[in-house]
Amino acid sequence: MTLTNAQIERRSLEVGKWGNLLMAVAGVAAAMLSHSDALLVDGLYSGVNFISAIIAAQISLAVARPADRRYPLGYDAYEAIYVTFRSLVLLGIMAFAVFNAVHKIFVYASGGDVPELVFGPIFVYAVAMVVICFALAAWHPRNWRLSGGQSEILQTESRAAVVDGVISGGAGGGLAAAGLLTGTALDFLVPVADSIIVLIMCALIVRQPAVMFLGALNEIAGASADPATIEKTRTTVAERLQNRPFQLLEIVVTKIGRSHFVISYIKPEQPITGDEADQLWKELNEAIQATLGQVSTEIIIAGKSPYDD
Repeated sequence: MTLTNAQIERRSLEVGKWGNLLMAVAGVAAAMLSHSDALLVDGLYSGVNFISAIIAAQISLAVARPADRRYPLGYDAYEAIYVTFRSLVLLGIMAFAVFNAVHKIFVYASGGDVPELVFGPIFVYAVAMVVICFALAAWHPRNWRLSGGQSEILQTESRAAVVDGVISGGAGGGLAAAGLLTGTALDFLVPVADSIIVLIMCALIVRQPAVMFLGALNEIAGASADPATIEKTRTTVAERLQNRPFQLLEIVVTKIGRSHFVISYIKPEQPITGDEADQLWKELNEAIQATLGQVSTEIIIAGKSPYDD
């Protein structure tokens, strides 16, 4: 049986959900056994991924609904809201991790006691988590392509899996390297090695959720799509209007979730009927869909550009 794009997306999320739950439980257990804050952060990150996958499955169902009177422009904004929420949660976890790491270093520097690291569970955990993470990082893009290459949810899940794999690998590798410092001139760093690694990891990956957050926030705020998309859309519309009694005044393109919204401001050079306007909308809608994929379009008959002074 051939699966629909929405079914492929939900299948991908279902596998990712249980994979992240496994990693979350393993991370917390390994952190307790090893006394490592770095592994605790990794486990919490996977826990967020698990909860996010549950929410993402509901978002996937919502964005598949057609526009209705309640949401006349469709449900695509749910996807951008989801990405915004997830990014904020991830940034919150990083802030929590940084605070704990700095506190542990301060306690140690002040002469306080910190738990001694147990390296055995760290190695086993790191290898297993890297394998699972990069398996998910390959799984989600495959389903993204099979489902039409439009789902921002699957792109977000794929990026999260890569980040999780880097965290797991970095934590395991860094702590393994820290274990080699025992008995050397840098032996004093070993008790807070995991805190140092947490700070380094957070500094390296903070850009990813920050960029996700700002991008989704721009979409929710109604900012214009990227210039390349706008120009591509303008070219498509202009080609359909060529040698016809219509002047293209302006193109407005916004992006929300996996869908674009396009408004074409058009000035007729002669009177047109409502039926002719409907036919023009239909032609432009089909052309823009072929260019951008999932899209909602409108045409506005106007005498001048809305942005003319």
